[in-house]
Amino acid sequence: MGKIIRATQWRFRLVSFKLMKIALGCLLFTRKERCTLNHKNPIEVIGYSAHNIFDKFGRLLLAKGAPLNRLLIQRLERRKIFFQMVPQKGAGNHAATHLSLGIQDTRFQVPGQLDKKFERFDTEAVALASKYLNLLLADLMEDPFLSNNLKILAHGRRATYSHSINVALLSITIAQKLSLANAKLRELALGALYHDLGKMLLPKSVLDENETLCEGQCELYQQHTQLGSELLAADKLPKSIYLVALQHHEKYDGNGYLYGLAGDKIHFNAAIVAVADAFDHFTTAALQNPVLAVDEALHKIFTSKGIDYHPLVVEQLEKLFIKLSLPS
Repeated sequence: MGKIIRATQWRFRLVSFKLMKIALGCLLFTRKERCTLNHKNPIEVIGYSAHNIFDKFGRLLLAKGAPLNRLLIQRLERRKIFFQMVPQKGAGNHAATHLSLGIQDTRFQVPGQLDKKFERFDTEAVALASKYLNLLLADLMEDPFLSNNLKILAHGRRATYSHSINVALLSITIAQKLSLANAKLRELALGALYHDLGKMLLPKSVLDENETLCEGQCELYQQHTQLGSELLAADKLPKSIYLVALQHHEKYDGNGYLYGLAGDKIHFNAAIVAVADAFDHFTTAALQNPVLAVDEALHKIFTSKGIDYHPLVVEQLEKLFIKLSLPS
């Protein structure tokens, strides 16, 4: 029976991954063609999608504002997929650049007015992290693959996208306290932004249930870690990015999922994101029922140091936390 269950789970993963690749437009390219679209061989962008582009099943292939090159346009036309394009600057009277499309859309910026929960942390550290994240988001809008992933999140469930921004912000704040090198900080930030990418393939009913999932729904929900990591790995991103998606629900003592990893077997980036993820989850009404106050959420995390969460990460969170002085 166990073998049958495991075989069924793997079939589910494979089918889900194929659906995910279709939904995110990856199947528009062959393996050989995708190899030509890397950072060493920049795409010659000739325009941008004027709207969300869907396949015949109604699945989102490319988000509005996604860059289009001749190869991608040929693929869309060959599959008889309807689309309209805004020409690249210099190619027509209604020109627009990718950068302006991204920057003018405030969804791709850290909100000017942060959630009140961040007021309980070192304001200078949060402001520094916010500045870094804004620069990263602007940079991502110049990358055809990474920006499309970001737009898929933004056009999906609003709560998931807002959660991803909050988790990235807090993860960066913690990482900067740890003085991570620039390259490692960028990979941590990307992992945090895309840690829940796999949720885009989950049924809305599963995402909306919060804490009342039945056993079958719970198993399905947990697959978002595998789905997200497979997508990011397929885009040839480093392990330090896609392992965040895979491992951010692992626990320090080995009682997490999917694989029950413990201690240093969990990538340190995933350990950082796990703490940031838990804090934002506990304090966000759309994700947690009942929602916890900031102090309650932090107390829950602090008392789980070395059990659920990496001790070093929790210690950094404790240093960032501003305790309120009690009235005399």
